[in-house]
Amino acid sequence: MEGIPPLRYIRKTVLILAVVFFSFFIHRIYVSLKSDIPEPVVEALSLLSPEQSVVCRNIVGGAPFGVDSVFEENTRLYFFSHLPMESEFGTIDTLPFKQIWFIGLDTMLVESCKKQEHVCISSIAPNRLRAGEWSVDLLQGRKLWASRQFKVESKGF
Repeated sequence: MEGIPPLRYIRKTVLILAVVFFSFFIHRIYVSLKSDIPEPVVEALSLLSPEQSVVCRNIVGGAPFGVDSVFEENTRLYFFSHLPMESEFGTIDTLPFKQIWFIGLDTMLVESCKKQEHVCISSIAPNRLRAGEWSVDLLQGRKLWASRQFKVESKGF
């Protein structure tokens, strides 16, 4: 055994580096094994509320697209609103939901919303939009669930 030096000649830094390397190696194995265990899935709809309603340019794949607070005239706009959950607010199916579009104080459109699971969607035609300060409300009977304000500007700015 003349070729192998005794362990007492191994430097402390080499020993520390070996311990750090093996610790990192064991940590990576643990992380890779842990990632194979499925995480509990939280129901996404239970986290959504009417306060997360938006005005957007389009609905793509059941989600709002082109969310903004300033839009151009002659653009179809959508109001995408989450409906309240029954467990939070009691029974909500007794009255229909309506979405009301306003420019200033004038009512431009009252539309029953199209329900898709726990989402309510309505739209306003491009020919009804004109420049000004707008708002859209989600109502059920006399209860206001959500309201969003936005601005429509003429294309010339």
